[in-house]
Amino acid sequence: MSRVLPELFGTAVRRDGAGPFLTYYDDATGERIELSALTTANWVAKTANLLVDEYDLEPGETVAIGLPPHWLGVVWALSTWSVGAALTSGTGSLAITGPDLTVRGERETIASALLPLGGRFREPLPDGIHDYGAEVYNHPDVFVPFDPPAPSSPAYDDLTHEDLIGTAEPVADRILVTRDLTTRDGVALLVGVISGGGSIVLCRNLDAAKLERRVTDEKVDRVLEG
Repeated sequence: MSRVLPELFGTAVRRDGAGPFLTYYDDATGERIELSALTTANWVAKTANLLVDEYDLEPGETVAIGLPPHWLGVVWALSTWSVGAALTSGTGSLAITGPDLTVRGERETIASALLPLGGRFREPLPDGIHDYGAEVYNHPDVFVPFDPPAPSSPAYDDLTHEDLIGTAEPVADRILVTRDLTTRDGVALLVGVISGGGSIVLCRNLDAAKLERRVTDEKVDRVLEG
């Protein structure tokens, strides 16, 4: 098995690039988006190039993800690892925040409007905050790291790539979750799905009345609470 997270995800893409990897619902807005592993990889590459080319993110730096449960959180986690940086539960060198702008980075703050397909803000942002949706599409969907991470590189706080991969329980099922996949427990689940060949239906603002039908429509094997 791969000992660094970008390689682990690359294996998943090669194994089943066209199959559904992450299906996202927001029942408050009616949004649904389905990302294959290959489409996710394209978003990851664009974001990784953005992090390096625009924000000079370097290996060893940290990224704080201040988003609600959302598919972009997964993209940002994978992009952070791709460039050799680490996620942090504290204040990061860089931060990605939602439209509430509640999380700030020490060096750079990037915001997402959380609109469908990563769309840009409709109104200007405060000075010093970058609009992810306005910038990410300008970057290529292939990323080659200058200094790729090692198994011993930090991946999440004091946990290394090897730690996260070695302790994650492989998940082969299609699971439905409502949790943030960029917390410590969420990352463990995400890594388990990647290593086990499973897939995720991520629901934000889940309407309980729709759960049974969604499980059927999405061919969900397991619903994970919390």
